[in-house]
Amino acid sequence: MYQRTLSPLKLLLTLIFSLSVAFVVAPSMAQDFSYLPETEVNYLQVDDQQYPALLRSWQGKKKLGLAIIVPQLGQGADAAGFTAYIRRELNRAGWATLAITPPLKPGMPNYATQAKDVSIAGEQQLSEQSTQAMPVFSDEQISLNLEQQQSFLISSMAQLDSLGKQYQGKRILISSGDSAAIITELLKDNQLPMPDMLAVINPYSDIPSRNQALPKNLAELTIPILDIQSRDGTAASLATQQMRLELLPQNQPYKYHQYRMSLDLLHKEGWSNGIKLIEGFALRINKAYPNG
Repeated sequence: MYQRTLSPLKLLLTLIFSLSVAFVVAPSMAQDFSYLPETEVNYLQVDDQQYPALLRSWQGKKKLGLAIIVPQLGQGADAAGFTAYIRRELNRAGWATLAITPPLKPGMPNYATQAKDVSIAGEQQLSEQSTQAMPVFSDEQISLNLEQQQSFLISSMAQLDSLGKQYQGKRILISSGDSAAIITELLKDNQLPMPDMLAVINPYSDIPSRNQALPKNLAELTIPILDIQSRDGTAASLATQQMRLELLPQNQPYKYHQYRMSLDLLHKEGWSNGIKLIEGFALRINKAYPNG
């Protein structure tokens, strides 16, 4: 069977390209929040770098607590979409909101040959057969990416108590997409401060084993959970929807409630429906377990 080999020149170019990718995926701190009030823009420090955290006060007579919002991996704290809508609209229902910058998605995989092997020509440095797909990430790269994302979230969320301490009451953690799977696993392992309630929106992981473990991780949590699944969720999220429903308690609205939306969350028509679900869930839990 024919197998691909790389010349020393191509190997060198591969190495250079792999190094350039690392710079492409480095986080950019130059985010423009000039359109927001200065008092709304705060920063969390992770690994000697500052990341935006956007804090909005509750509005009206109700003062129920603080909603912590974690967007999908790679998005900004105020990235356009449903989470940005939540960040603003929950204030009207008596919740202060604190949206943090989530970890980055991993960049392109590094296929660079080790430096010691660059001078070895024609010895099948890449042994993938021409009929096989190139693997996306090695197991080591997957593990390293996940550890970095987990460490980022642990460090960020450890700073939230001091930032939101003026807003007494319940704590609801709202996370969407691939961030939700990481958040759920960290909560299950007691590596994050436990909120009073959790809302996950189209939760999934790009790592198949982690995605399969997601329903069980949710089931091990003892806090009330709202699980929102829209029809435009990722295939990975839709794949675990039924298992999430089956593994978690049925007919126990104060423990777990899954809501399958008929509308899309990529469009504004679905946002008002989604925010009502979160408001209603939070109000129900708050009444069942009022603030002391």
